[in-house]
Amino acid sequence: MVSRFFTFVVIVLIAVAGFALSPSGDEVSANGAARLIVKDAEVGPYIIRVGILPGSPKVGLLHLSILVQDATGAVPVTDATVLMTATSPEPGGSTVQVQAFNTPQSPQLYEGNVPLDALGSWILTLDTESLLGRGSLDVPLQVTESEGFNLLFVIIVAAAVLVVGSLMWSQKQRGRRSSIRRS
Repeated sequence: MVSRFFTFVVIVLIAVAGFALSPSGDEVSANGAARLIVKDAEVGPYIIRVGILPGSPKVGLLHLSILVQDATGAVPVTDATVLMTATSPEPGGSTVQVQAFNTPQSPQLYEGNVPLDALGSWILTLDTESLLGRGSLDVPLQVTESEGFNLLFVIIVAAAVLVVGSLMWSQKQRGRRSSIRRS
């Protein structure tokens, strides 16, 4: 009975931690959830919305989800070419170009991964072209170091320790009860 109570408490704590750690506010659905960094920017004949994953740019791969609509925002643009160009903050640093692609499952959403290899203020340029014309959007990104500490991992490990501890305690209590009954 006690071990069931502890198991229930641990499950509730994990659920609460999951909700507390989930991103809030504006989100764009695309292979999970991306944090919205540009909302409805009018760029030439387009309205563009940009989301990133992870939620704040870190050194490493940055996943972008780009929603492209016509200037009225009523019609998704599914035939565009979206080119992402990331310019490094370092003098003489690298410039990376990657094309974002849409899929038949999400034809209005263009996605791609951009490698960021340095800390600092990057400029991400999104060049979009289709039958409607061309548009270009510059998005500033502040790239920070990758964090080695994951709070969710610590919570899961702590929950596992609590479950194992409660099971051991429960078994010990059962052992005491059975030894008292034998006496």
